[in-house]
Amino acid sequence: MSALPELAAWRAAAARHDGLFAALDPGACIGLIAREAPATMLLWEVGDAGIEVRDAPFPGFAASGADIVLAANAQALGEICSAVDAQLFVVLRAGIRSGAVVCYVLRRRCDLEAKGFEELLDALGFAFMGACR
Repeated sequence: MSALPELAAWRAAAARHDGLFAALDPGACIGLIAREAPATMLLWEVGDAGIEVRDAPFPGFAASGADIVLAANAQALGEICSAVDAQLFVVLRAGIRSGAVVCYVLRRRCDLEAKGFEELLDALGFAFMGACR
């Protein structure tokens, strides 16, 4: 079982990509779990003072409180841990495209757009199509 990144590394990764998080409204939340053993989730959560990082028990997708949950397999978690100091979103995007990282979008598109997720979702490789306005 691969471990989630350390809190300090996950916080520093968010700081390096602060432009992607700047548009997010307070309360926006992105979780990362180990797909094979999802007991704990690592969270990026937007607070009044910026991005807060914490870990928490993973109660399931619906009860997680996250807007998006990234579920990574063991190999992808290793790659994510190695990339937190560099090209994290390149690795996340590649993992999503290959299926090694499953991105669970737990809110409707219009709700995510209202919270400012458009740029971050684009960085992960998502381009929404269709009407939700």
